[in-house]
Amino acid sequence: MAEEMYAFSRLEGAFHRTKSLLWPPQWGVWLRLAVIALFVGGGISLPDVFQYNYGGSDLPPGVAGSLPGIVPLIVAFIVVVLAIALLWMLAGAAMQFVFVDMLSTGDIHIRRFFRERLGKGVRLFLFQIALIAVMILAVMAFVFMLFGLGGAGPGAAAPFLLIALIPAILVVALLFGLVFLLTTDFVVPIMIREDCGVIQGWRRLTGVISAGFWQTVVYVIARFVLGLIAAIVQAILIILSLLVIAIPFVLIGIVLIAAFQENIMNITLLLALAIPYLIVAIPVALLIAVPFITFFRYYALLVLEGLEPEYRLLPE
Repeated sequence: MAEEMYAFSRLEGAFHRTKSLLWPPQWGVWLRLAVIALFVGGGISLPDVFQYNYGGSDLPPGVAGSLPGIVPLIVAFIVVVLAIALLWMLAGAAMQFVFVDMLSTGDIHIRRFFRERLGKGVRLFLFQIALIAVMILAVMAFVFMLFGLGGAGPGAAAPFLLIALIPAILVVALLFGLVFLLTTDFVVPIMIREDCGVIQGWRRLTGVISAGFWQTVVYVIARFVLGLIAAIVQAILIILSLLVIAIPFVLIGIVLIAAFQENIMNITLLLALAIPYLIVAIPVALLIAVPFITFFRYYALLVLEGLEPEYRLLPE
C-alpha cells in the first residue's frame, strides 16, 4: 500500500475547517482575522517606487543647494520609518503565535493571546532579523568575492559578473525563503506545543523532517504551487474589488474637477478623495485575504500533525 502523502490528503481537511470557521460569515471573526492578515501578510504588495534613480536634474532650481540642510531631516525620516518597520515586524512575529492559538482553540480573539505570546514573538523576531542579516552578509560576501577576484572592477567583464550573480542571489533567497516558510508553518506550532525557543523548535523539526524527508519535500512543493495559484486568484479579486470601490470616487472626482478649474484645487480634491478611498480599500483587501491565510495555516497544522502526531494542535 502506497504511503499517504500528507501534502495531498490534508487539503480537504484544511478546506472544510476553513469553511466551518468562516461560513456563515461572522463579522467579528472576519475582522479579527483581517487584522491578523495585516500583520502576518495577506498577499498585498505595493509598487516599488524606489526603482527610479533620482538625479540632480530632477530637482527644482535652488533645491539642490539646500540638500545639506535637509539631510538631517532625511536621516530622521529614515530612522522613524525603520523603527516603525521593526515594531511592525515584531507585532507580526507575535501574531504568528496568536493566529495558531486562535485556530487551535477556536477562540477568535487577539488581545487575550497577544500578551501571552509576546515573549515568543520577540524570540521569533530576533531569529528573523538574524536570518535577514545573514542573508545580506552572504550576498555581500559573494559580491565581494566575485568582483574582488583578480582586482576585477567595473569594466568589460562587469555585465558577465552581474549575470553570474543573479542566479546566486536567487538561490540564496530561495534557501532563506524555505527557512522562513518552515519556521512559520512548523516551528511556530512546535514552540507552542513544547513551550520552547526558536532554536529548540528547529532542533525538534529537524528530527521530524529526517523521519519524513520526502513528505516534507512534497509539502514544500505543494505549498509553493498552491501559494502561487492563491496569490494569482487573490490578486485578481483584490484588483476587481478596488476597481469597483473606485467607481464612486472617480465620479465624484470628475464632478469636482469640473466645478473647480484651478489646478491646485484639483490636486487638493484628488488627495482628499484618495484618503477615504484607502480607508475603504485596505480593509476590503484584507478581508479578501482572510480565507487564504486561514486555509494555509490550517493546512500547515494538519500536515505537521501527520508528520508527527505529538504536535497535534487542532481539535477533532
